[in-house]
Amino acid sequence: METFLFTKEIKNIRSTFFDRGITIPVTLHEKFSEYLSGGRLYKGKSRKITIFLGGVDFEVTLRSIGFTNPTRGEDWQINWTAGHDISKKLKQIFAKSHTDANEKDEYFVLYATGVKDTFCMEPILNHEILIPKMSELALENLLELPNLTGEAEALIERCNLLKLYKLNLNLSEQLKREYRYRCQICGLDVGLFFGAQVVDCHHINYFSVSLDNAASNLLIVCPNHHRIIHAAEPTFDRERKLFRYPNGLEEVLRLNAHL
Repeated sequence: METFLFTKEIKNIRSTFFDRGITIPVTLHEKFSEYLSGGRLYKGKSRKITIFLGGVDFEVTLRSIGFTNPTRGEDWQINWTAGHDISKKLKQIFAKSHTDANEKDEYFVLYATGVKDTFCMEPILNHEILIPKMSELALENLLELPNLTGEAEALIERCNLLKLYKLNLNLSEQLKREYRYRCQICGLDVGLFFGAQVVDCHHINYFSVSLDNAASNLLIVCPNHHRIIHAAEPTFDRERKLFRYPNGLEEVLRLNAHL
């Protein structure tokens, strides 16, 4: 059984990813510790862990790096070197991202497994994905279905979207819980009065174009705002964290904990 930990775009960390490793977000240190046989990793310490990638186990180093500046805290890094077998494997798997600066963002997902100190890295490669012919809203709804049956299951398999479907469910549920099922735009929990949890996950840069299913491209919105966004097609200002509609209206995000 695999438990979702986090996902990361390759392009954003290309210079260090292949030859040095990855950094585990500080917010995940406690959660990550649950899957370590020795418990929490203390500042300045390191231990060996296993990364399962492409059918092969790779032994790498988990390291906690402490800083003299007390405001910096500590970084947890999973480290390898340029000559390590996992580095060679990653360059092989992510060949396009490694060699082509114009390649769209590809990314990996890190899962915890049922075995302590063993983690699974799953690549998401753009050239493997076939986008079905449907509206962006319909595609987003497809990726959020809690259970797949019949035509939806066949479509997911035919378009090679199973990895993304699994990732989307994990990410969207994680973000929905973080925002307590409230819309990031209006701040409302529209299902509260009815004793229901009704909220959607929206891709800022349309998934059908960007193939970007990372948390940095996701917003939690109520069904009303979700439909309005797709009908009016406003632009999103990342710096000011607001939607700008064609009629001049601007809506600032009332809630934001991850962008």
